[in-house]
Amino acid sequence: MSVRHETGDPVALVQLNGDLRHAHAELQSAHRATQRLRVRFTVEEIARHAEPAMLSTAQAAATGLYNFFSSIPPLTENSAARETEEGPDLDENQVLAAIADIAAYMSEQRDKYRLMGEPLDGPHLQMMSSFFSPSVLARVRIVELAKLGLGRLEIKRQANTYHHLLELTHMASVTFADVVVFNETLSARSLFHALVHAVQFQLLGLPRYTELFVRAFVATRWRFNVPLEAHAFELESRFAANREQAFFVEDEVRLWISRERY
Repeated sequence: MSVRHETGDPVALVQLNGDLRHAHAELQSAHRATQRLRVRFTVEEIARHAEPAMLSTAQAAATGLYNFFSSIPPLTENSAARETEEGPDLDENQVLAAIADIAAYMSEQRDKYRLMGEPLDGPHLQMMSSFFSPSVLARVRIVELAKLGLGRLEIKRQANTYHHLLELTHMASVTFADVVVFNETLSARSLFHALVHAVQFQLLGLPRYTELFVRAFVATRWRFNVPLEAHAFELESRFAANREQAFFVEDEVRLWISRERY
């Protein structure tokens, strides 16, 4: 069955690019295995001694993959993905400046909003306890701007070269380390997503988190393709699909860190 998604659905687009990354990793593995075959054996030796069913399956799979990927039109400079959040190219000095400035901004906002933050209430604690450790849930503080009458989160930075990196006002929530600021009404999904980022901050640390985010954004030009964000959407989708199927977010994040997927 083929399921079509609306082009603008961010979750669907994250899933698309997540599947593409997984396919790329598997194809790279297959490519390395094929290279080992090429080095060690001639095509005549492979044809003579390979298990017939295994060779036929490999040939059919390779042909199918080639036909599929070669049917996809080449990307153009006007592709929708690049137009979404494209900003000016940054050189390495600008990237380093962006990392430092955004890390400082995140730290400032964390300290500012933690003063008015509230711990998770009982129902939310119970709901999230199957996915997050007690220490994470106890440390996180929640700020709902709508309830406080503060409106949406505002960003005031002097450097406008990379202002597009800080387009946070349209987001449902923003996680500043262990403080989550909700621009919109708190929901189970938005809370889960924000807590995933809190775990990423905890395990990576704010400086490393910021560096990974900035470098990935500069490379991909689209927030939803940043692995830190894509992973949060992926786990959020799993949570939304079946809240009864528990999994431990910290293990998932540690796995991505160990495999250098961020």
